[in-house]
Amino acid sequence: MEVVSTSFVNENFGSNEHLEKFCRALPKLELHAHINGSITTKTMRELVERKKEQQPELLEFEIREPGPLSQINDFFELFHFIYKLSNDIPSVKYITRSVIKDFAEDGVKYLELRSTPRADEASGMSKRDYIEAVLEVIEELSSPEYIIVKLIVSIDRRHTLEMAMDTAKLAVEYRAKGVVGVDVCGDPSQGDFDTIKPALHYLNDHGIKLTIHMGELPRNVEEGLSMLSLNPGRVSHVTFLSDEQRQVLIDRKVPLEICMSSNVLCQTVKSYESHHLRDFLKRDHPCILCTDDRGVFGSPCSNEYAIAARTFNLNQSELYTLSHLGIQGIFADDGTKVALEKAMAEWKSINIQQ
Repeated sequence: MEVVSTSFVNENFGSNEHLEKFCRALPKLELHAHINGSITTKTMRELVERKKEQQPELLEFEIREPGPLSQINDFFELFHFIYKLSNDIPSVKYITRSVIKDFAEDGVKYLELRSTPRADEASGMSKRDYIEAVLEVIEELSSPEYIIVKLIVSIDRRHTLEMAMDTAKLAVEYRAKGVVGVDVCGDPSQGDFDTIKPALHYLNDHGIKLTIHMGELPRNVEEGLSMLSLNPGRVSHVTFLSDEQRQVLIDRKVPLEICMSSNVLCQTVKSYESHHLRDFLKRDHPCILCTDDRGVFGSPCSNEYAIAARTFNLNQSELYTLSHLGIQGIFADDGTKVALEKAMAEWKSINIQQ
């Protein structure tokens, strides 16, 4: 794909309004969306209103509109508040329902939500309850006509091996009910990846697909080859890579979950123009544009496509191809892939001139 950088104007669309309208209408896949990070400020305020009598301390937190962070650690501190919003089964269901509807309204046709199962002693919610609550809402809302939704269970890199194994076993247990994979996530400045690696080998042995947060910070480079030794189905961010790691990704054509706004707003990438997506697009490497945390960063999936189009001067066909290539990276079964291929081809035949 020929890539030409331009920050403000995309000559292929004539106006930002036309570009944004196209990006909303484009059938999209979202493969990197943390449930709690996808809560909009509107939903946060609604939850505070619902919970303020039982948790009056929630009123003390200032819910700010999304914007740049001074450092990536600011992002993780925000979640102390968000976790207080999602500390019981009704709240988990409310959040999951709101998040799915937000993605559907933005033109996302296939969604893989991800979340670390959480227990809360005060409310009596167990990790199993958490997973079942999310899956119940997914079953309620997911349909080919509206939006297809699957669940990825997350293991935090800061967890002990025992905690990681518990989560891995839950993922295997709920595979038949909508769990399609496991994610390795968490604060990249903390934890030792190799500590939890035996749990990931266990998942490989049971045929569970893996996606791994990789190379978010310079300190993470040294663990990259250990991650790739697990043959993950996808990796995300890949901001900091050694030459050897980059070559492995290219040779294996490992699909990349690219989160441009997340990287720029967390200041792990200096600008959209300098984003490493450019290099992978030039190689026609499979990349999937994702939001990471659309609520925290205020950027829906359609906006990520608009940013890429403005930054790299992509036309309608190139944006469609970028979305379409993501189908081969999804963790759902082949039948779902065929259905998505058909739906996207039909949309293209109507909306993009050959």
